[in-house]
Amino acid sequence: MPRTSFLIPVKNGEKTIEVAIRSAMAQTDRDIEIVVINDGSTDKTSLIVRALSQEDGRVRLYDRPWGGIVSAMNFGLTMCDGKFIARLDADDQALPRRLERQLPLLEADPTLGVVDAEVEMFREDGPVPAGMSHYATWVNSLHDPADFDRELLIDSPIIHPAATYRRDVVQNIGGYRDLEHPEDYDLWLRLHAAGYRFRKVPEVLHRMRDRPERLTRTDPRYSQEAMRSARQMWLSNTILSSPKRVIVWGAGKEGKHWIRWLSACGHHIPAVVDVAERRIGGTRAGSPVIKPEDLPSVTADLCLVAVGARGARSEIRADLARLRPDWREGEQWWALR
Repeated sequence: MPRTSFLIPVKNGEKTIEVAIRSAMAQTDRDIEIVVINDGSTDKTSLIVRALSQEDGRVRLYDRPWGGIVSAMNFGLTMCDGKFIARLDADDQALPRRLERQLPLLEADPTLGVVDAEVEMFREDGPVPAGMSHYATWVNSLHDPADFDRELLIDSPIIHPAATYRRDVVQNIGGYRDLEHPEDYDLWLRLHAAGYRFRKVPEVLHRMRDRPERLTRTDPRYSQEAMRSARQMWLSNTILSSPKRVIVWGAGKEGKHWIRWLSACGHHIPAVVDVAERRIGGTRAGSPVIKPEDLPSVTADLCLVAVGARGARSEIRADLARLRPDWREGEQWWALR
């Protein structure tokens, strides 16, 4: 049995699939298999993968009718023999030392459910757009379990095709789910709720191709509304499973979404914090809008920071450390989007 299975779902990937598979073949850790799930391709993908499987017996191809990414990955998990699953997209590249650097962390710490790596985003038609570049900078900054705990609700904290995880752990929590929000973010949230921790190798070990037709840009399941839905499901199943007194920091557009949702779920909002003078002294859904300096006088179980302005989070983090030093991020307060 191989120690690690690369799992590569693909649909019409004839232009890039060979590069992806060869990047897996070139791993310094040779104890692998490469499981390719051809999800209803109508191009030459199958022919290319079959040729590679004849060249290297570690490559295994499974052709199946199109069923979608979730179905393909769950099927792939049942076809993998490895203890660890190394995800890889058909248009990405795993750098040679990826498994060499990831697997020792997983083997040394049974509480780790997932280990990913820093990524290099690239495009062949020009620079990576600012939004995706900003996301890469943020996600590459999360290294230790505490980083992931702290920023779990800001965005998906793990790059799925750069992630290596324990196969049995993922299967035991039900594998991937086909919901109306991202299947990978949903998986990370459920793993975290189950008590597993995350870690990142502080080294670029994966090259991720950014394309205009990426699902994150074209599929409504990856919209901000869908991401918010995933966070709300996690909150409802964990720290907000019973009625709580929740302060919302942010009376603007983003904060309004959370105020409405919290109220609909039966939580009490004793105050809304904001820095805009025009809002302070008013109300949001019946809750008073206060300035940050008034925060210590408010009794609450939890604070959710829902401010979308770039750069504001670090200022709010400093304010909370000053005003409520008894609160710990990821326990008594959370930043989210």
